Amino acid sequence: MPQESRELAVRPLVVGAEGLLGRFLAGQLEERYPHAVSATRTELDVTDRWRFEEELERLAPTVVVNAAAIADVDLCERNPDLAFRVNAEGAANVARACRNAGVRMIHFSTDYVFGAEPPAGPGFAEADPPAPVNEYGRSKLEGEQAVLETLADCVVMRVSFVFGPGRPTFVDRLIERARQPGGRPSAVDSWATRPTGLDAIAETVDRVLDGGFTGLLHVAGAGPVVTRLAFARRALELAGEDPDRVIVQREDELDLDAPRPAATPLALDLHERTFGTPPRRWEDSLADYLASLGAGTAR
Repeated sequence: MPQESRELAVRPLVVGAEGLLGRFLAGQLEERYPHAVSATRTELDVTDRWRFEEELERLAPTVVVNAAAIADVDLCERNPDLAFRVNAEGAANVARACRNAGVRMIHFSTDYVFGAEPPAGPGFAEADPPAPVNEYGRSKLEGEQAVLETLADCVVMRVSFVFGPGRPTFVDRLIERARQPGGRPSAVDSWATRPTGLDAIAETVDRVLDGGFTGLLHVAGAGPVVTRLAFARRALELAGEDPDRVIVQREDELDLDAPRPAATPLALDLHERTFGTPPRRWEDSLADYLASLGAGTAR
């Protein structure tokens, strides 16, 4: 099928379009697919199963991209009922609706389904046993399992430490602090992972929509595994600032409700075998994002 005809035939529905990931994907997919639509939580609530099924029948998408989630880790710890209602039951509702309508589904999970010491090598593979240490990770794990068990034609993408346009993330707060007179950003020298640009996730979504992959897939920025401290210093370096300005902060100084896993690097071997290339390098995504903020383009 010609590319133009394929894009006319694909009708994505992005759910959770008010969030960081959902908003970005909605914009990207609406540019490529003329019949793409998006919905915020107010417009389409994944916790309302019957309304969701009715709206799915009315909108008649060919694929649902479910970015709806409670992603605030500490809020999930304080309110686990809310976390499981959205992240687990909501995901299951979407999967059931897609199964009944014969619709594909792309669902997003997290590296926080892991919590044990990562294996030697590139990190956690898709087949490694999860062991979440907080309510956010547990709710997301239950959600991804429900999707995989309910719907055969689905892709569950685990992503990690996401940054990009849409709302302030660690990167934005870091640069804002660094730009203040005498500002000294801080970061903990732990929580090692592979950062992921929104652009890298969008590229993988495009590849999935073009191909026939189904199942569980890790999507994270290619390149070195870094702690928050190492990432912060690299960000300042790319922004043309002195990376040594970042202060090392102790984890016990942070006002956190939820424990964080020490290291959750996602292995990208399956992604590379499936698509012939790993996701985009996080340093390239970061440099481009910083340039969009007017924060320098040093490489």
